[in-house]
Amino acid sequence: MSKSRLITFMLSVFVVGMVELMIAGILTLMSADLNISEAIIGQLVTVYAITFAISGPILVKLTKNVSPKITLLISMVLFVIGNGIIAISPNFTVLVLGRILSSAAAAIIVVKILSLTVVYSKPNQRGKMIGLVYTGFSAANVLGVPLGTKIGDLVGWRMTFVFICLVGVLAFILIIFNVSSDKLDTIKSEADHSSYKVLRPLEVVKYLSITFLILAANYVVVTYISPLLSVYGYDLNIVSLVLLVAGLGAILGTSLGGYITDALGSKKWLLISLSTYTVLMFVFQSFLPILVITLIGVFAWNIVQWGSNPPIQIGIISQLEGDTSAAMSWNMSSLNAGIGAGSLLGGIFVTYFDVVSSLYVAGTLSFLALLICLTLKKQPKTS
Repeated sequence: MSKSRLITFMLSVFVVGMVELMIAGILTLMSADLNISEAIIGQLVTVYAITFAISGPILVKLTKNVSPKITLLISMVLFVIGNGIIAISPNFTVLVLGRILSSAAAAIIVVKILSLTVVYSKPNQRGKMIGLVYTGFSAANVLGVPLGTKIGDLVGWRMTFVFICLVGVLAFILIIFNVSSDKLDTIKSEADHSSYKVLRPLEVVKYLSITFLILAANYVVVTYISPLLSVYGYDLNIVSLVLLVAGLGAILGTSLGGYITDALGSKKWLLISLSTYTVLMFVFQSFLPILVITLIGVFAWNIVQWGSNPPIQIGIISQLEGDTSAAMSWNMSSLNAGIGAGSLLGGIFVTYFDVVSSLYVAGTLSFLALLICLTLKKQPKTS
């Protein structure tokens, strides 16, 4: 795959990841401006994630006979329009409509980008290239979310979504020049003739359940990270710093997770990462009064949380024979369903208890994922 094409795909995934995660950084600003509770604003993450999880498979089926390039271009236009609606929204109802439109567009963008990544890559480099494209999500944490939070702090939260629109326009232009039609027949052929066999259906369900629970655990806290930090006197500058450190941990965790999985195997590394994450959630409140310790805790938490993704993907793929593209969509749906459920659950606890309670909810969900992990069987050997 050419560098320009790889950059196009990474930028497209970056802007999608940025808009999904952005609410966490500017939640307090949006709440104050619209005179809506933080718990209600936090449900915009739920709306995005659930729409993403549901609309993705449906839209893929509806667009299967449409050129991937045309689908990507139309989806990116709708994505920009959706975020433009959010930027000018006068009330929560319009916010939700913009969020639904941008999320549905994002779902098809991610699936098409991953499909094109497979087609444009050499067979022995597909795993590497998919991994590189996925780093767009990590980059959204490291650069996008802190940058968007800073923009919101300086010139208002609406300008954050204007910035997202501008990045979306840039991605649209790059798609025009870097996604050609020369491989479209190949894509159609693969889609029509691909098949797969699930070796151990229950094991796949277990891995997907772990994805759901660990993302739910993470987003119970992450969605309300701004009000959580404000309880301890931290301002938006510190929120931006915390999100930056979280993103750096995410990138390191994604990379290390792959290497450690190769060395130890999916189950062993998952046990280590989930155990560490669970403990961190239950003790994290004690870190919050001291900024340096909070930053160290956030860094470690994101290493193990994002580090759990590679062993889950490898674990799922190891349970399949043949085409593994379906597994990508299953895991993405579980991931987004977890984000939605976590944001919803976090909103309930923030409303009826307090924002600190979200840490203990996260620890409990992670512990459930750990219990499921203990029941995983060894991966079948592959040639």
